[in-house]
Amino acid sequence: MAFSSVQLKNTRLKSVGRVKIMKKLIATSAMAIALAVSANSVSAADFDAEEAIRGLVVGGEVESFSGITFYDSDGSVDFDDGDSQLVSGLTGRLSLPLGENLSIQTDVEFEYASEALAGSREDDHFSHSFLAGGHLSWRDPNSGLFGAFASFGGGASDDNGSDSTRDFSYYAVGGEAQLYAGDFTLYVQGGYIDGASSDSSTIVDSDALRDAFFGRGIVRWFMDPDTRVQAEIAYVDGQNDFNEITPSDMTILEWGVRYDTMIAGLPILGDSNVFVGYRGAHFDKSSPDSAEFTEHTIMAGFTHRFGTQTIRETDRYGATLDLPNFGRWVAAGEILE
Repeated sequence: MAFSSVQLKNTRLKSVGRVKIMKKLIATSAMAIALAVSANSVSAADFDAEEAIRGLVVGGEVESFSGITFYDSDGSVDFDDGDSQLVSGLTGRLSLPLGENLSIQTDVEFEYASEALAGSREDDHFSHSFLAGGHLSWRDPNSGLFGAFASFGGGASDDNGSDSTRDFSYYAVGGEAQLYAGDFTLYVQGGYIDGASSDSSTIVDSDALRDAFFGRGIVRWFMDPDTRVQAEIAYVDGQNDFNEITPSDMTILEWGVRYDTMIAGLPILGDSNVFVGYRGAHFDKSSPDSAEFTEHTIMAGFTHRFGTQTIRETDRYGATLDLPNFGRWVAAGEILE
């Protein structure tokens, strides 16, 4: 059947209309794609990885240090084999996220004096200590952290007048919190410690630090992402000499400073995180059997971090928590005898 001229005209008009509609659709799509690409380019140009909102990460650190400890006393403690000894230590920490804000961290630590591995012990000196601990915390990397910790371990010091050491054990529990303020982290920690000596019983538990409470405060200043200055102070109030009719009060005041940085291009080691630090402590036992001494430790060491790129990133997203050397505190009761 042949089309009339009117029908052919109508068919041509419909075809032209369809072409115009298709051209409009293509033009509109092209414009939308161009706008999306342009917006994405602007967003990519403005993106800063350091400012991106990140979650907590699986991260940790391993530290080792060596140093020297100097002892000082008012005469109530006799350091028969000298007033100094070499010390070394090894620490490991691992942080594991349990969700967007909740995480757990585990700590292990071992510290020992130069004579701890020799046949002859330093008289009235620290020998070694170890701890294992865990933290459960809620953290917002932009504002702060709060949580709880538990730890157990032990320490040893010289058994006065012999070549053997006196061993002590302890457990500690408490709470902790951090506040993040720009380049500063404020860290507070407090809790309860109870120790026992190796010959303790239900009646006699002589020289260990017992029934003690402690508080600790730390300030960290990040001069740049890979440089940190830290200062801390801790106070402990407890008892020992439980073999006496009246136990003695025992207090400890501990303080310290530390500087961490990254040194690039060390021979063999390459880029390395290093630190230097100082730790001081005063141990004081009241009457009826009074004694006191002060120790000063100077140390230097290396830190290997994983899961995070910088010291500051570790502080906010990784293994940010630590524990004091409870074993050293508990074992000091023997030195005060």
